[in-house]
Amino acid sequence: MAAGPLEQPHPDWADEQRMAFLFSAFKQSRDVDSADWDGKLAFWAPLVLQAASRRRRLRFTPRELGGWFQRNGAAPLGLGTVLQHLARRGVIQTESSFAASVETGWLARGVWLLLVKPLRWTLASILGTDTISPDESFIIVDHIKDKAAEVLRLCQRSLDASHPVAALSTLQQECQGVCEDEKTFCLCLVQLQKDKKVAVAELGGERIVKLAHPGSNKPVVVTEVDVGVYHLMNCEKMLSHKAEALSQEADGYKEEARKQIRAGKKHMALKSLKMKKRTFKQLDDVHAKLDTIDTILDRIRSSQTDLKVVEAYQAGLGALRQSMKDVSVEKVENLMDEIEQFCDTQDDIRKTLAGESFDVAGGADVSDLEAELNALLQEEPQLPDVPADTGPAASLGEDNQLLAEHNKLSLTDQGPVVESRKPAACLELAQ
Repeated sequence: MAAGPLEQPHPDWADEQRMAFLFSAFKQSRDVDSADWDGKLAFWAPLVLQAASRRRRLRFTPRELGGWFQRNGAAPLGLGTVLQHLARRGVIQTESSFAASVETGWLARGVWLLLVKPLRWTLASILGTDTISPDESFIIVDHIKDKAAEVLRLCQRSLDASHPVAALSTLQQECQGVCEDEKTFCLCLVQLQKDKKVAVAELGGERIVKLAHPGSNKPVVVTEVDVGVYHLMNCEKMLSHKAEALSQEADGYKEEARKQIRAGKKHMALKSLKMKKRTFKQLDDVHAKLDTIDTILDRIRSSQTDLKVVEAYQAGLGALRQSMKDVSVEKVENLMDEIEQFCDTQDDIRKTLAGESFDVAGGADVSDLEAELNALLQEEPQLPDVPADTGPAASLGEDNQLLAEHNKLSLTDQGPVVESRKPAACLELAQ
């Protein structure tokens, strides 16, 4: 993919003096001038990644990279050192070493030849030189991981969740919208294989891919069950196409019989109807086979569900056994006895603090105390009943009685009373 230089990739791009420094080659060693070395790395390392992100590139070559940063017809001289620095940090990686990091025997020969080349750059790095082939392809590791995750999500949506197995060519066609070419798709598949999210196997000259279940962290392995399911699903597709073709063929025979009848060729029409009947019989056989395959696939799905349930039961039993390993009936009984003992002690303490242990009656019989209480109640004088209010006359009598009692008390406490008020006067005062 050709791409021109960026327009003003950095605010300092117009600074001639600074750009002259940054476009110059690195020193032979960082020990010579660490400030020179670190300053150039700090400028170019993030700028290379930003340039790739702007172009939505997963991989690039040093030749392409030099074209991205052309300035006044010149390319930076230290890009090779920058690429070595990024590679040592694990930010980028050569395609050849990336593809060789996992078992990729499933790769097509053409793609393999494109990816796995002589590791000239690796050997040069070991020898301490910065010689990099201008056409050596580098991948950006984080970009490949993001693209691989997108490919995985797309493939998981397109496949049956219970049987995520498909031909590699089928998945590649499904991902044409997100992978620009076969090489990009294979790189994503290699990354998923490194992450143990997919497994690729050869089956009769055909490459099949098994995907991890969503949310599962278990390594993916192609088993005999997966191979059997793949064969069944392929057979189901083949029979479905055949059933569709037979159905169209039967409709054709029926239409041909109608034409023969219109033309008066009853014998030919009868022959067409016989062919239609024979075709329908074949169609019934195909449908019966499809029903059998569907039944087998359903049973496999059910068995997988049962297996997951059994695994959950086993995990639950293990957790229960682990949680109850320090608990026994004897320990529980001893614990309950201790709780009861402490509760009794607490009750005794509460009663003692409340004074309930003291004998207030001095040991006397309670029945004698009740009899004495009743005798005291009988000795108390009974209060007279309050007379009912009958109007002003009753009020006048009550006032006279109160006045007489008052005079009596006054004579007893203070001597003779000189003057007493008449009842009429009291009544007037009351009114």
